[in-house]
Amino acid sequence: MILLNFKFRQHVIYIVLSVIVGLLIKEGVFVLLLVGFVYFKRFPKTYWIYFLISLISMIYIDVALTSLLVKSDDSVYIDKAKVIEVKKQTEEKQTAKVQTEAGLYYLTLANSTPRLMPGDWIDVNTEVSEITNPTVPHAFNFKQYLQSNGMKGTIYLSSTRVIHQEWSIRAYQFELVNWIKEHYPPLTATYLQSWFLGVRNDLSEDISDSYATLGIIHLFAVSGLHVGLLVGIVSYVLKRLGVIQELADLMVVMLLFCFMMISGASPSIVRAASMAILAKVNSRFKWNLSSLDIFSIVFLINFIAFPLQVYQIGFIYSYWLTFCLIICQSVIKPLSPKVTFFIIPFLAQLAILPIQISQDYSINLLSYVSNLVLIPVVTTLLIPCLLITLVIPPFSLITEKILSVFEQVILVAGKYLDLRWVIGSLNLSMVILMILLLFLAGWFVEKNSQSKKWMIVLVSTFVLLEIVRSAQPTSKVTFLDVGQGDSTIIQSPYQRCTIVVDTGGKVSFTGEVTSIFNQTLEPYLLGEGIRAIDYLILSHGDVDHIGEATSLMETFNVKHLVVPKYSESERLKDVIKLAKQLNVNILTPKTNDTLTCGNQTLTFLQPDEKQANENDQSLVLTVDISDLTVLLTGDISTEVETDILSQYPGLKLDVYKAAHHGSKTSNSLFFLEQLAPSISVVSSGKNNRYGHPSQEFLSTLSTLNIPLLNTQVDGTIQFEMKRGKTLVHRFH
Repeated sequence: MILLNFKFRQHVIYIVLSVIVGLLIKEGVFVLLLVGFVYFKRFPKTYWIYFLISLISMIYIDVALTSLLVKSDDSVYIDKAKVIEVKKQTEEKQTAKVQTEAGLYYLTLANSTPRLMPGDWIDVNTEVSEITNPTVPHAFNFKQYLQSNGMKGTIYLSSTRVIHQEWSIRAYQFELVNWIKEHYPPLTATYLQSWFLGVRNDLSEDISDSYATLGIIHLFAVSGLHVGLLVGIVSYVLKRLGVIQELADLMVVMLLFCFMMISGASPSIVRAASMAILAKVNSRFKWNLSSLDIFSIVFLINFIAFPLQVYQIGFIYSYWLTFCLIICQSVIKPLSPKVTFFIIPFLAQLAILPIQISQDYSINLLSYVSNLVLIPVVTTLLIPCLLITLVIPPFSLITEKILSVFEQVILVAGKYLDLRWVIGSLNLSMVILMILLLFLAGWFVEKNSQSKKWMIVLVSTFVLLEIVRSAQPTSKVTFLDVGQGDSTIIQSPYQRCTIVVDTGGKVSFTGEVTSIFNQTLEPYLLGEGIRAIDYLILSHGDVDHIGEATSLMETFNVKHLVVPKYSESERLKDVIKLAKQLNVNILTPKTNDTLTCGNQTLTFLQPDEKQANENDQSLVLTVDISDLTVLLTGDISTEVETDILSQYPGLKLDVYKAAHHGSKTSNSLFFLEQLAPSISVVSSGKNNRYGHPSQEFLSTLSTLNIPLLNTQVDGTIQFEMKRGKTLVHRFH
């Protein structure tokens, strides 16, 4: 079978390709219009049928998306809702997919009681509104996630009550989870419900992160692996019991239907179970369908029934990887079992490479090793042990010890088998180009396995990725939306220098520190292809400025840490202690000290003397980059502003970063009048309890006719300098 010249008895795969081409063109990959010429040449008589299929798929998905839209000026009142699917339950909150008269919504209940179950009708009595886009570039798109799951918006409740309970097949999943928790020890119960029911609530965060780092988190997506084991074991048992083949096949099909429902009916399990069922039917009625035909039929049924699932990452991974493994069978079959053991994980890693980079902006270069070593352990040892435990519960004493050792191995492996290669955000056209290059490499292997051309193509693909990451000719100053806090990222062209000034950080009203790093700084930096931070500048020790500093240093290579000389903040001392452990160079700049990095020049202006409070200890600096001058002020008060003006009377700038989030104790009229900025930026959270920015500050800006950009309204604010022009971008 030649990759670029498929020969099939059926045309169903070409219908699938027509659908995919239509969807990709709708998403802006217009270069795929050229595929029409290929179709026309190959199918001159049926070309217009394929063209029509592509067009219909575009219209069909657009109608599905339009049905979820809520007008910005519309408010929908909901009095009650039915729980369809429970997403996650912890000690602090519960999340669920609920059905209302207005459609499906995502429910967040900030309470652990009542314990929600599928089929529960609950009190809501609140209004919901339009879903908003992410305000941080490259961050998780919650709006797209909701839409891909058919949900129109979100509902937030602090408390509720169950009105009544209706029957739901999904409720059996939770009854099974509770039964497992009651009858098995903790670790055994955790993995039984995770690997067989798709419920991961009890999996610790550290272990989950290690699985993700190693690239084997897919083990917890109930899919082909689990279906294959289930079908194989049940078929073997039925055969040994002497059950006739027709009855055995019927029992397996019924079992697959039940398993699909109680395990959550995710796209991966639906795909795997549906293909297994169709394969049984195909064999029974001798339809002579190939694996690719079965795959294509299942894809089309899934798309027609649930069109928006094509945007779900689980759907994409499952169908794409299955497709790639099917078309690689001509390469895999001639190989010996020993070679196959090594080659299948390698092919799987290459197959998901474009999708993984587009989602995570990076890859772990050692994930192949992780998959090669750990997956056989799971499939040949752990899962069989868990199945034995289901039949012989006392065996859980042994399983518990094995799982405990396995988790320790996972934690150690997650630490040492982590070689992350950061690429940055790729547009969809670049992802398609990568896929085409990988297909070209596969074609060279099929055509002549002795040829080294496939290696040249693979190397060229990785070189191209590195060029795309580095070829960024613009300078950027980005005021990240971190809520009620501060974080500014300054980037030189071609990745020559990256400076982070403050990291943001969140404190709840109870004083509990909540991390926002993986929602703000981390996705932005990874999406920009940033691998190292040249200078991390922490203005002062307040948590809303340095709360994510430790996470940043533990995740990225920070070369220099810049901190105020006289700060007495215990939190900042902890950051400095970690910096020393990581061998980060620590700097404490004085008045008029300068730093040069790439095309950036930083000048520190803060008074070189100890101040009365932590806010006034803030580092104050100007950043000169590509003819743009920005003043960053931390949380200084009007007294420090006066000191700065007395030392730098001729100070002028383009962008003024408002002090203390626009507080009335800062940003004096005299200060701003002397600086005469072209624009001012405030970093403040929506509906913050401090009332930032203050009316006094807003009045000052109005008096001086200085435009204002505010992160709580405009989201992340970015100044991009390119070819002598400055563009202002707002992400809201």
